[in-house]
Amino acid sequence: MSASVLSAKSSTGLLPDSLVQWTRESAEQFLNELVFPKMTDEAWRKFPLGQLDLATLNKNPFQLEVVEISKETNPSDLRIGTAKSILASILNSAKDNYFALYTLKQTHQIYFYELGEDGTEREFYDFQCKLRDNQNGNIVILVSVAANTKAKFRESYHSISQTDQLHILHSLSCYHLKEGSSLDILVEEEYDENLFHFRFIYSFQEKESNLNIHSFPRGGYRGKQFYLPELNGMGSTYKLMGVSSLVNRELLDIDAKVTHLADHTTSKISYKAIVNDRSHHIFTGNLAIPSNVKKVSAHQESHNLSLNKKARAEANPKLEVMAEDVSCTHGATVGDIDEEQLFYLLSRGLTPSEAKSLLVAAFYEETVSKIPFPETVKLNISNNIRKSVLGS
Repeated sequence: MSASVLSAKSSTGLLPDSLVQWTRESAEQFLNELVFPKMTDEAWRKFPLGQLDLATLNKNPFQLEVVEISKETNPSDLRIGTAKSILASILNSAKDNYFALYTLKQTHQIYFYELGEDGTEREFYDFQCKLRDNQNGNIVILVSVAANTKAKFRESYHSISQTDQLHILHSLSCYHLKEGSSLDILVEEEYDENLFHFRFIYSFQEKESNLNIHSFPRGGYRGKQFYLPELNGMGSTYKLMGVSSLVNRELLDIDAKVTHLADHTTSKISYKAIVNDRSHHIFTGNLAIPSNVKKVSAHQESHNLSLNKKARAEANPKLEVMAEDVSCTHGATVGDIDEEQLFYLLSRGLTPSEAKSLLVAAFYEETVSKIPFPETVKLNISNNIRKSVLGS
């Protein structure tokens, strides 16, 4: 049986086993104080936890074969200190999240990237994960961006299933942006029809930092994702943009909660979903602004396109705004292909399939076009979305 294959290119590698063990033990302490989530819990009320048997799934060990990644045998005390500080922040934020703690408890390797040096322009890094032959996976990635550094980071996740056996992937990513830094993240996910997947995306931003996440998940049997950014420094900016594409009976449940903890911070969520067949997509966006914070600008929107009457898409905007001197807006749409636009394209000589493909592309291309990566990358993402939902 083939093992999972994990490849990454970077000048930074794996954290020492002692720090991994500290993380596992710390997560277990928090986990022992929690109970397994119930379907009545707000975050899990739409996710079929009753179908999830962790004990059975985890009989297959988490197997990762690492290639093309440098492993530092003697990482510096400064690097270990930075990584431990980030891990402590994650543990503090995750102390009530059962599956985030479970991911940390189960991990045996933690990948740590320090991007650039003070003033570095456009460093690029790439992380790729492939799960083969129904294997399970558990992945933790830490990314620290140096002050005044501009960087790009791409994460790719892919799984293959050759039987009907269910398997599971836990992944946790955390981005720490130091003062004045800027980070563009591109996340591509393509999962097989038998995969449960749980993903946690934490971020902590210092003064005047800028984080942009571009996310494009496809496939999977059942998926749950949490975006949990904290804007800790004055003048920091956070943006989340993405397109989910689901078919068959796939389910993806996304929770995004942006917490503004400093004045003059800005956030924007603009997320889209395309659902076909009997698939189900849920997007819950939440803004949290405590009473002591002022001059915050926050906006969230969720747009959903249904290509089948049996497909479902839900948009759930929420606001936890305790402050007064802020500007917060939200919006959501769920709809089918516009019949008038379809009729117009048909009247111009296009076939029904050509017209449908054009209208679907018009829905997602705006988001794809904003990815600050090469045109070849954008074209590949666009083609993958079209093939995913239209089959051509």
